[in-house]
Amino acid sequence: MIYVDVNATYPVTPKHYMAVAALLQQVDGNPSSIHAPGRNAKVALEHARGSLAQLLGARSLEVVFTSGATEANNLALQGLVGRAALSQGERPPLLIVTAAEHSSVIETAQTLRERGLCRLEIAPVLASGEVDGDALLALIGADTAGVAMMHANNETGAVSDVRGLTQRIKAINPAVHVHVDAVQMLGKADLTWYATSGIDSAAFSAHKIGAYKGIGALFLKAGAKLLPLSIGGGQERGRRPGTENMPGIVSFGLRCQEIHGRHGEVCTAMRLLRDAWRLAVEAVPGAVVHAPSVFTDDHSLPNTVNFHIEGVSGDDLLLNFDLAGIHASSGSACSSSVARPSHVLLAMGHSDWVALNSVRVSFGPDSTLADVARMAEVLREVVARVRRA
Repeated sequence: MIYVDVNATYPVTPKHYMAVAALLQQVDGNPSSIHAPGRNAKVALEHARGSLAQLLGARSLEVVFTSGATEANNLALQGLVGRAALSQGERPPLLIVTAAEHSSVIETAQTLRERGLCRLEIAPVLASGEVDGDALLALIGADTAGVAMMHANNETGAVSDVRGLTQRIKAINPAVHVHVDAVQMLGKADLTWYATSGIDSAAFSAHKIGAYKGIGALFLKAGAKLLPLSIGGGQERGRRPGTENMPGIVSFGLRCQEIHGRHGEVCTAMRLLRDAWRLAVEAVPGAVVHAPSVFTDDHSLPNTVNFHIEGVSGDDLLLNFDLAGIHASSGSACSSSVARPSHVLLAMGHSDWVALNSVRVSFGPDSTLADVARMAEVLREVVARVRRA
């Protein structure tokens, strides 16, 4: 099997399953209980929280565990809009999101607008997929409650300068809450500057780094205020009440410890694979790679290539890849079951056909150059067969 869909999920290794199971046998209590099993669980929970905080240069109290990045994005957007609505009178506050955000950001923002809780502006992206900073900044006013922008796009791998944009946003209106979807960045870059960057909140997902599914986190800068989504219990300092998901949290914490300080070597290996695959794709007549013109870490993820081939449907490519034991995808796993064009590629200026028939390959650290060679062989065979037909 050649698995090149790491942006959708990074499969859990047998070794990690065993490590989580071994630790849970010692700490499988309720962290809110005051007896010894509860205290042991609480210690493990806080240790995991500290492990993620360390990757962000943050304090443990700035990490809120959630069920995943979708909940973290909702907690940030609904929380900041709800709080702003309490203080801005009759006129709903302004929320700004970019056109290439994950559906958990765009659809949440649209729902908040439909409910009359906010006004909404969609900031465009450049043809490269990066945030159009000048266009975004032109939308900010005195009544802007929040800005949501993705650090690295899950479909194309385009990386935006969220640190620089945050500074420019705060220079216009220091009260704006800046939220970042940082899901694809964890484990692929040094993020220890997050806590001091001015970013107010950021969403993370454990299964993108090889931990369990169903667990994520929100970085929430100390002093930032959000209305909670749910009420009833004091867990997570009241921001996300409910008994904590200890198996998921233990898994998340262990993976954070394992990737700490290793992003450099991991990215070097993945970058080699990405560049080799990009060259193999571009050697196919009619192939177009959707990416920034500069393949540096400031502009592109080290593991992602999104492309289409003129006259060849994305389904043909993916189905034949799958038959050959190569597992890739057409974009966001959250939307892949729905046959509709990628809103990300449409926002970048591509046609409906391109947005519907593009393929994403996202490598993990376990992929090899032999995998790339086999993928290139299958790609050429599929394209030749389709064109003959």
